[in-house]
Amino acid sequence: MKLNQRDLEILRILLTSDEPLTSTQIVRIGESTGLTQSTSQVVTRKLVAAELIEVRGITHSGNVLCRQFGATEKAKEVINQRFVESYRNYSNILSPRDAVEAMLKAEDDTEKRAQQIEELETLLKELQAKKN
Repeated sequence: MKLNQRDLEILRILLTSDEPLTSTQIVRIGESTGLTQSTSQVVTRKLVAAELIEVRGITHSGNVLCRQFGATEKAKEVINQRFVESYRNYSNILSPRDAVEAMLKAEDDTEKRAQQIEELETLLKELQAKKN
C-alpha cells in the first residue's frame, strides 16, 4: 500500500497515543504539520479501508457524535516494513551498528534508552543462541 506523508503523520499520531482519538484530536496534535480537519477525515477513511486504523469507540463532542480511532497491529507491521525497506536502500553505506547507534542517540530519555539497550542485549543473546 502506498502511504503519503499525511497518511504516515496520522498513523504516527495514533500509534503514539495511549487512547483512541477523534479526527479533531488528531488535527490538534498534528497542527504544527499543517494537518486540517478535511484532510484528517479523508485520510482516516482511507486508513480504515486499508485496515491500518479502526474505530475504537464513539464519543460526544458538543452535540455531535464522533468516532474515535486507534491504530491496528497491521499499521505497526506496515511501518516496520517501510523502515526495513529504507534501511535496505542505505545498507551499503550504513552499517547495522551505525543504524542502531543513531537510533539510540535519538532517544533523549536516558531511562528509556537504557531499557532499549537491555532489550537489544536480550535480542542479541537470543540470536547468538540460535546461531550455535
